[in-house]
Amino acid sequence: MLCMKTIDRYILRQLIAVTLLGVMSLTLLMLLGQLFKELHSLLVESGAPPSIVIDFILQVIPFSLTFSVPWGFLTAVLLVYGRLAADNELTSMRMAGLSLWRLSAPAIGMGIVLSGLCYYINIEIAPRGKQAMTELVLKAAMDNPRNLLSSGQGATKLDKIQLYTEGKSGDIIYGVHMYPLREDSNMGGADFQAVHAQSATIGEFDIKSRLLHLTLHKATIEHSADGAITDLPTIDELPLRIHIPIRTRRKLKPNRFTNAEIAAELAHLEVIRPVNPPVMERYKNVAALDPTFPCADQLWESAYSDVRYYKSDMNTKNERAFRTEGVQRASFACACIVFSLIGVPLAITARRKDTSTGFALGIIVAAVYFVALVFCELSRKSGGITPYIVLWIPNVLCAAYAIWQHQKAKYRG
Repeated sequence: MLCMKTIDRYILRQLIAVTLLGVMSLTLLMLLGQLFKELHSLLVESGAPPSIVIDFILQVIPFSLTFSVPWGFLTAVLLVYGRLAADNELTSMRMAGLSLWRLSAPAIGMGIVLSGLCYYINIEIAPRGKQAMTELVLKAAMDNPRNLLSSGQGATKLDKIQLYTEGKSGDIIYGVHMYPLREDSNMGGADFQAVHAQSATIGEFDIKSRLLHLTLHKATIEHSADGAITDLPTIDELPLRIHIPIRTRRKLKPNRFTNAEIAAELAHLEVIRPVNPPVMERYKNVAALDPTFPCADQLWESAYSDVRYYKSDMNTKNERAFRTEGVQRASFACACIVFSLIGVPLAITARRKDTSTGFALGIIVAAVYFVALVFCELSRKSGGITPYIVLWIPNVLCAAYAIWQHQKAKYRG
């Protein structure tokens, strides 16, 4: 018994050390990838201060751990058990009467612990980090909305206006095209179909009123007159103020919600599902005419806005994604257990090769596993019980393959 505890500690110490090194290396690699992806948007397009990069890094790290922990652990299992086999230490332990399953116990036990850690990261830390990353990018843009007017893009964050630009040089934008987002939207008090301008000068931004001042040059305004679109004469200079709203609601994407928040969102969806938006809008309009209760229209507007938010964004496919998100996270968290099972026999197979082979093998195995999970996620769009079964297929297949490899490796090593 004392000998077994010594062997377990001996293997565990090596597994922990190599896992920590692997997780740190992979996290740094993924962090650099995210920074290169978002750095241009944060610092150049949004004009954010360099200090925001630090906040971005702190939010990326927890999100990166969902991949780097299983990947780093698999690499550790392959390297540690591969070295034990190459140095014939594994052979000596097995000659002492220890089975391969018993020698795998430290890796399996550590895999169970890391799977529990990954599950907590998946349901709590990673969703909050993902949402915080989105909010940082949005905040950088909203704090400096002048940079929202980038070349060739639609600035959908502008209130009731879809804006396109063809080019930009400093504070001058060229080929400006504005379209109302809703039929009841208006600019300047009239019902316009579109506004086109040869160029525009970006003026000051009033933070308190959230108004961005523009001066349009050579502007043409299209409007509807008795169903026929007519063009007003070209205006040399047209001042325009655009409201830049602060987003108070986050997008209904399941990877940005914790498990508890997902349950709350689904429960709220069931409450508002029977509500008919047109009927609710009529009540809102009636309440606005009642002088005895001046806040009634505001209350109805708030409730009506909530209904529109869920009715428009929570479609059938998105609802299915919300309902299966918990299963997907649990399945993904089991990667460490699966890797502990499959890593030991693979390490023994490659025992005569150098350590770089073990690292490369870890990358390949983990990549195949994660790609399989991505393909299985496509089933989340289908209804019924299918997604709940398909999401577990990679784990079941890998576990079966690991058991088969253990049986083959009985006399190796």
